[in-house]
Amino acid sequence: MNMRQFLEKKVIVDPERVLLHFEDQEISYTHFNSKVNGVAQGLLDIGVKKGDRVGLMLSNCPEFLYCWFGCNKIGAIMVPINTAFKADETKYILNHSEAGTLIVEYSLWKAIQDIRRECAALERIICLGGQQNTRYMPFSQICQETSGALPDVPIAEDDIASIIYTSGTTGPPKGVIHCHRSYILAGEAFLKRAPVTAQDRMLVCLPLYHANAQFYSTMGCLAAGASLILLEKFSVSKFWDQTRHYGATQVSIIGAIARILHSQPRSDRDADNPVRVVNSGGMPKDIQEEFERRFGVMVIEGYGLTECPLVCQNPFDGVRKVGSIGLPAKHPDAKITFSEMKVVDENDQEFLVGKTGELIVRSPLMMKGYFKDPDMTKKTVKNDWLHTGDYVYMDEDGYFWFVERKKEIIRRRGENVSPAEVETVINQHPKVEISAVIPVPSELGEDDIKVYVIAKAGKTIAPEEIMRWCDERLAYFKVPQYIEFRKQLPRTETHRIAKHLLKQEKANLTERCFDKETRLQ
Repeated sequence: MNMRQFLEKKVIVDPERVLLHFEDQEISYTHFNSKVNGVAQGLLDIGVKKGDRVGLMLSNCPEFLYCWFGCNKIGAIMVPINTAFKADETKYILNHSEAGTLIVEYSLWKAIQDIRRECAALERIICLGGQQNTRYMPFSQICQETSGALPDVPIAEDDIASIIYTSGTTGPPKGVIHCHRSYILAGEAFLKRAPVTAQDRMLVCLPLYHANAQFYSTMGCLAAGASLILLEKFSVSKFWDQTRHYGATQVSIIGAIARILHSQPRSDRDADNPVRVVNSGGMPKDIQEEFERRFGVMVIEGYGLTECPLVCQNPFDGVRKVGSIGLPAKHPDAKITFSEMKVVDENDQEFLVGKTGELIVRSPLMMKGYFKDPDMTKKTVKNDWLHTGDYVYMDEDGYFWFVERKKEIIRRRGENVSPAEVETVINQHPKVEISAVIPVPSELGEDDIKVYVIAKAGKTIAPEEIMRWCDERLAYFKVPQYIEFRKQLPRTETHRIAKHLLKQEKANLTERCFDKETRLQ
């Protein structure tokens, strides 16, 4: 089954049920499918065909969903792009994916116009919002009303549905390839992660350009025939009122959001909300039980990654171990072999109970590979097992426990940040000799970013110069929080910067640093 068949099958079941709540809009399954068909036909009319890559640089809105499913209905490939990305970050993804079409919101159009000449494959820009302009195509031109049937485009379940870019550990982002079947199985398997029924209303505050909101909330909602509540973004001051307003019964969040909600002043209305289940990744174990009591919810903690969503979770109908990432995920159809997990050493020899090693997984949701990067694909997927780059251990009951990342990735504000990418940008500053980026603990339970900077001989750099340089070239979540200037940095025998020694220098790595928030050093 492909995504077109999957959606159209769900429309037939209950055509007038509300699929999507957005602000004051209520969009039924039938209306949603009609809008998707209109975008699909509009894309065909302007020359988009099967296999073409279509960039989506949109915030959470119904149009994102229309474009995603519209692409998939005609066999085109969605390439979601983080709306916080700056010019160079966006240009890299457009060029690497060879996207011929970009659908972008008007507030971001000018930045795209500035780089358009440097994107050789980009033939057309479609702009959502704004005034008529000869330099872009208005979204209304492809969002047509159509009563006729779409052309029959042959699409196999293993055809590519999306390329999602995720931060690389040693360089630019990698394009993770997912097929139609992965999305469908993810939605169906989500029904085993949480007790979702057609009566549920699932609230999404995470960005649609990330895998979480796509594979879990959106596809889980469709698989159940439920309703999706789409918020433009997370707001701590509005969150619980929004759950009450829309009658949300399930929400998906990340650990940083959980800690932000938990840190707010207590209210008599904390538990006065309709939410039954909070699906979470990275829920801080020190607050989970209190979070459940305070807000009157059940937390389902799980684990997944862009390369392989829905790896494991604590069972909603069994023992939930606080702090654990749970048991291997299952599919409602027992005939489908789903998530398999192992803990292995550096030679891929399996560890059993209690010993920490790298988590490797095998699942029908695994990526097809990294786009245009066969070497990295071979390094990551060996003998059909995906190497996650995360250290875990398994307890005597078969539950898995996350320990730390093997990969040099910084997890900040729900985003993965490559230290190498940040270093590359800072090292391009004309006064910088070399830099080194490391994670430091954050009050939100994830990481903050610290950079060590060595200035070129005879040069003096103010920390504000580094911050401005980064602000202009990096998404906000990649900009370092702390800067420490040094004359030299520790080196390994092969002359690489010894980051492990930097992390061990002192208990509080933010002492005597320039702090972006306070502007103090």
